[in-house]
Amino acid sequence: MKHAAYFLLFLSLVFASCEDKDNTPSAEKEKISSKIRNGIILKENMLKVEQAYLTYEDGSLVPSENKIDINQKVLMRLVIDGWKEENGKVVIGASEKISTSENQVILDSKDLFETYPEGVDAKDAKLITLSAVITELDKLYDHFLVEFRVWDKKGGGAISGSYKLY
Repeated sequence: MKHAAYFLLFLSLVFASCEDKDNTPSAEKEKISSKIRNGIILKENMLKVEQAYLTYEDGSLVPSENKIDINQKVLMRLVIDGWKEENGKVVIGASEKISTSENQVILDSKDLFETYPEGVDAKDAKLITLSAVITELDKLYDHFLVEFRVWDKKGGGAISGSYKLY
């Protein structure tokens, strides 16, 4: 009988600790639970980003501080909807620019998909991956700014944005 009383006391403590005591406004709760991570800033035009996040090459998520090592590849994953599809294909464009905190440009790629003039399969266009690697430092910088743009060459929609690596 004594064990049953302890068990009931334990259960009541568990339920009390599960009570929602969060006074965060609902708009902030949505922002916190958002599927846009790693400080990625986005501007959408006719394309919709369902998810945006950073991973390492092994698939593990980059922590929210975006700290990386030299020569460590970072992959930005964009889950996108709204492409104009023709004959099961989507014609994509993507650019990426990486600069230092002192505005020194170290990479400026104008169209990463120019080798696909016929487009890619529409199902493959749902997940776009852009990579960034800092291969060497000539001095210490506060951060590296990665700016990107992904656009629909047939439909006119575009997404632009940026994130910082430390």
